[in-house]
Amino acid sequence: MNIWDLAKQKLVENKQKAAELEQKLDDENGSTTDNYLAEVRRRHESHIIIAGNRKSGKSSFMLNFLERKEDLKDSVGLEFTYARRTRGNVKDVANLWELGGGSSVTQLLSVPITNKNVETCSLIVLLDMTNLDEMWIAIEKTVDTIRRLVENIERQDLNLQTRLADKMRIRLQKYDSGSLRMCEPCPIPITIVASKYDEFQNFESEKRRHLCQFLRFLTYYYGANLMMYSSKMEQFPKLVKNMISHFAFGTVCPQGYITDHNKPMFIRCGFDNLESIGMPPGSDNFIGASSPFNLWRESFISIWPQQTGNIDAEDSKRPDPMTDSTFKEPSIDNLVEIKRKELENHIRSKRDREAAEARAAERIAKINVR
Repeated sequence: MNIWDLAKQKLVENKQKAAELEQKLDDENGSTTDNYLAEVRRRHESHIIIAGNRKSGKSSFMLNFLERKEDLKDSVGLEFTYARRTRGNVKDVANLWELGGGSSVTQLLSVPITNKNVETCSLIVLLDMTNLDEMWIAIEKTVDTIRRLVENIERQDLNLQTRLADKMRIRLQKYDSGSLRMCEPCPIPITIVASKYDEFQNFESEKRRHLCQFLRFLTYYYGANLMMYSSKMEQFPKLVKNMISHFAFGTVCPQGYITDHNKPMFIRCGFDNLESIGMPPGSDNFIGASSPFNLWRESFISIWPQQTGNIDAEDSKRPDPMTDSTFKEPSIDNLVEIKRKELENHIRSKRDREAAEARAAERIAKINVR
């Protein structure tokens, strides 16, 4: 037997081992209710999108999972990294996409959410509990953008639409039919992470209680998981790692059910209910709301108005990444400079042409008057 025959034999053996490993993972899951987890465990590649409002702790959250210690800097646009693990002869890759810039750049989500990736995508939204005037906008705009992107993809592939609907049905199997009609779940698995718990725990009791109510409703409405988090407290890194690993590599989802506003909440999808959540604060003032979501939205905004104008103004004051030495790339910068000069020349030529045309029109008008 020559070296090529040995290589072919080894390849066949590796494929057989991988198939046996996947079968073993399926057997561990057993029941049909765990079909979704079994499918996740067979993945060789997954995509995790980490979004949320600005300075909510997205980078530290991701670094906790990667077990890296790096100096944090402002994220710009859509940043990418990945994580790997090996099980037997199978190598799994988790692609991690961090959306920097808050709700103003959600259109960049079209990069990871594609026809090829959408079935292996999961969303993690970090909401800064100390910056409540951006919170509702951050999650609503992020989920709405993802919903539009997925709907556009589904129109091109009806089989994909059926598969995504089946996976959503499995995720939401603990919802009763009545409550489900009042919800509009995110089309991909979602986890809401309420960040900066170290500061939140010092809020007055009434504010904590109201905010927890809103977070629980958003979690239930979007068919999400909910957890609280702080990069400054030692109790959270293990939970972060376990939660991301669940979506990245199909490991077991962390267990627990905590709804007490005096403790860091943790709620898995479907384990809460609207009756337990109760009515939104001051709901008597919004009887005319067209839907439960609008009722809760109006209640939230009446307490913490959303500062959309301030967000845009603050974004305009942020330093331009093109002038930041951190992102210096000579070859790209030279091309940008060339294009900038071409644009300036084009604008100058256009203005000269318009001025010449205006002068010609003026001369013609004077001749006609004579």
